[in-house]
Amino acid sequence: MDRNDTAAGQDADGRLTYLAQNLTSLHGAADMKWLAGRFEFLGEHSLGATLTALVLPDEGGAYRAIKSASPRPASAQDLWTQLALDRVSSSAEALAAFQESERSPQLRTFELTAMFGEAAAGRPEVALVTPLTFNRELIGAGLFLLPAPDETATTIAGVIASHAAVAIYQLRGREEARRLHSIDPRLWVPDEDFLIAQLRREVARARRYGRDLGIALLRLENEHEARAKFGDFYADHLMRRVGGQLVASVRDTDVLGALHGAYAVLHTDT
Repeated sequence: MDRNDTAAGQDADGRLTYLAQNLTSLHGAADMKWLAGRFEFLGEHSLGATLTALVLPDEGGAYRAIKSASPRPASAQDLWTQLALDRVSSSAEALAAFQESERSPQLRTFELTAMFGEAAAGRPEVALVTPLTFNRELIGAGLFLLPAPDETATTIAGVIASHAAVAIYQLRGREEARRLHSIDPRLWVPDEDFLIAQLRREVARARRYGRDLGIALLRLENEHEARAKFGDFYADHLMRRVGGQLVASVRDTDVLGALHGAYAVLHTDT
């Protein structure tokens, strides 16, 4: 092993050590912007990336890079604007690159001009596009711009992306848990705001993966009769009992909530 090989090995070890020491900072994010900031920090410090971006599809399936609230170097900020990362889907080539990574979930490398056209003219970086995969679902991609990616860099990019995917699911789970405290007081199930948010998410997922999505609306035909005969206290108690039965009856993959005064169940993959 010559001196250059030794230096390269030490550099790789240093990057892996730095990653191991800081990787847990992705978890426990307060919000998506905070998570994006940690993602950027890890990419730029453990990989030496010119620019790092967490790229997720919005409700309409269009890709957008999540911009963190953390301060960034002016050069990275200018490059972000130059490549229009706030609206990645406006570049057909960039969109195709992310979609290609989704169809075959593995890290891919692209010449920057092949993804962003004239906006990247004259730039020497190579784009690493790493799928964010968790529980067999692709939820977005990581974008790393590097002057000369090596094997260690691609390994680090994959590790960062896999942890980011878990962190996104953790964040979504905490957000949903907070939303679950918003209970419809009459039906005793998650309220309409929660259900609408879940409906948008499931519709976007169904479109992306070509899956089915069923919606069932359930009403008690005799609710008004019960209220007229026994009063609101008894009727509300009855509705809450029905809500409790529905919670216990739906599949783990279904979503139950209130919609326009009725019970609604989102049946995923059905």
